[in-house]
Amino acid sequence: MDAAGAPIKGTIITEKDVSLAPLADRTVAVIGYGTMGRAHAVNLRRSGIATLVGLRPGSAAARVAVADGLTVLGVSEAVVRADVVVLLLPDQVMAEVYTAAIAPHLRPDAALGFAHGFAIAFDLIRPESRRPCFLVAPKGQGDMLREAFAAGGGLPGLLAVTDDSPPQTWQLAAAYARAVGCLRGGATATTFRHECLSDLFGEQVVLCGGVIELLQTAFDTLVSRGYDAENAYFECVYELKLIVDLIQRYGIDGMRGRISGTAAYGGLTRGPRVIDASVRARIEGILDEIESGAFAREFLARYADTEHGTAALAAREAASPLAQAGRRLQDRLRALDTAGSGADGADEAEDVAGSSDAARPD
Repeated sequence: MDAAGAPIKGTIITEKDVSLAPLADRTVAVIGYGTMGRAHAVNLRRSGIATLVGLRPGSAAARVAVADGLTVLGVSEAVVRADVVVLLLPDQVMAEVYTAAIAPHLRPDAALGFAHGFAIAFDLIRPESRRPCFLVAPKGQGDMLREAFAAGGGLPGLLAVTDDSPPQTWQLAAAYARAVGCLRGGATATTFRHECLSDLFGEQVVLCGGVIELLQTAFDTLVSRGYDAENAYFECVYELKLIVDLIQRYGIDGMRGRISGTAAYGGLTRGPRVIDASVRARIEGILDEIESGAFAREFLARYADTEHGTAALAAREAASPLAQAGRRLQDRLRALDTAGSGADGADEAEDVAGSSDAARPD
């Protein structure tokens, strides 16, 4: 960090560089107690930070938070008592809750925190000028963050502050990132907009969209040609984790060296035919929709729609032959995962495509 406390974009901030002092004698109110809210609140408390949880009346999550040893208050009451208010609510309701129950009760010098940049990037929430406002975005799901932290580890993260935040907001953000476990893997300095847009893009094009459609299409192709559904599921879905584990541990080139020569050649020559110029053009179009705000507007308008909303679309997907095959195999697959839990999953993955005839680097 420079003298004013602002890191250059792309700077990696690690635990050894950061003190928890900016959070000393401050109370943090975590608003929301889903998987991410729970992870932040529990990890903050384990780091010795005074932590409250703010929930709407009658929230079922209150019982979980109390069982975790946390104090639960109504949203407005928690905000009144807090020096740092962290919004860990669903994107589609965050602005409404902020306007009704948070903004009117914020202390003049209280800071705002987020784990995703959606509300700030798309101007759904506009903090007052000079209000400290930061982003600590773990690169993983909430349960993963909580479990990794409890085991002495953590997750990488992204770190940002708004342009008109006071300079010391960077120190506060870094301290918060350390307290929740996002500096053990290093946090990268970025902006709210870049975190949000890249996150949406990755979800739609790869993680939750593109990959799922690829699995679905490959499965349907095999089954339509007379291959049994269980075999198609194993080849097109189940083994994906084995390859991803190899990539995560060794990188793409390391993965290639740990599978069979047949698999390596087939992937290198046929993969570009699956993802051709027309697919690349559509991927560019999706990024255009995200950058323009068209996706955000569509999502906010339709997320609860009974025909085109998330629940309706997910229900149709759950009725697909692929999802049905997966449910039939779940008990069997869970038994396999349990039996193999003592083994190194990445080592097992080395033989996913048969005995490798490629050189395996150490």
